[in-house]
Amino acid sequence: MPADALPPQPHGIEVSAFDLARVPSGGGMDLRAVKPRCPQVRPGEIVVCAPDPDKERVRPLPDTYVTQEGLPPAQLGLGENSSVGVELESAGLGGGQVSNRAMVRYKLKF
Repeated sequence: MPADALPPQPHGIEVSAFDLARVPSGGGMDLRAVKPRCPQVRPGEIVVCAPDPDKERVRPLPDTYVTQEGLPPAQLGLGENSSVGVELESAGLGGGQVSNRAMVRYKLKF
């Protein structure tokens, strides 16, 4: 590969290593990623706080979501004018019996 076709090298970013020896032992670090919803409790107060009702809620799909009915046809093109495919059929027979069958069809356009 020629040198001018190579992607540009990313710029380096220096990141200092996390060292547990530098963490204060008195528990002075707040490692929570999400702030709590409830306010801080002051002495003499009782705070009642419910969990976030929208946290696990499943929202409805938008109106633009479209699904296809059924599976796509199992068909393979063999050339410009021919294809082969597999189809499932059922047909009623005499005496109330039903014939379920798999059909392999070869189609030739002319």
